[in-house]
Amino acid sequence: MSQQQNSYVELPRIKRKSNSWEGKVIDYLLNHPSNRSATEFSIEAITAFWLAEALEGQVNQPELQKACWSAIEKLEAKLATIRRIAGIEKLHKDYSMVLASTTNVTTKSDNPTANPDEQPDLQDSDIDDDDEIMDLKLSGEMIQANKFFGMNP
Repeated sequence: MSQQQNSYVELPRIKRKSNSWEGKVIDYLLNHPSNRSATEFSIEAITAFWLAEALEGQVNQPELQKACWSAIEKLEAKLATIRRIAGIEKLHKDYSMVLASTTNVTTKSDNPTANPDEQPDLQDSDIDDDDEIMDLKLSGEMIQANKFFGMNP
């Protein structure tokens, strides 16, 4: 019987100028009042941001959806924190248009005749400044976080 060995991957060290935004973030994480390691904070953020792409085609659909829901919850909680800190109600329409025009959007079409290499053509009419975050079921942790920040669940 063959025994599967644990293998590891490692992200190289990250170094930035201390007066840059990235440097300030690294300094903040290194000196965070919770005393959690900067590595743990970093992997938490990286995982939420890149999990869907990393697992696509690597796991079955139910596992992918479970992972994606977890990532969405974490990212939406962070978005709420960012908005609270900055006093921003929602993303300004001008920023939405800039982000849409500079972001490569890829989708998998249900149309079998569609060219998978084509990018969807985003028009200004596709961007509705009245759109809000999708109405998702919140976990108990998210409901508590919303209450803590004075947000209605």
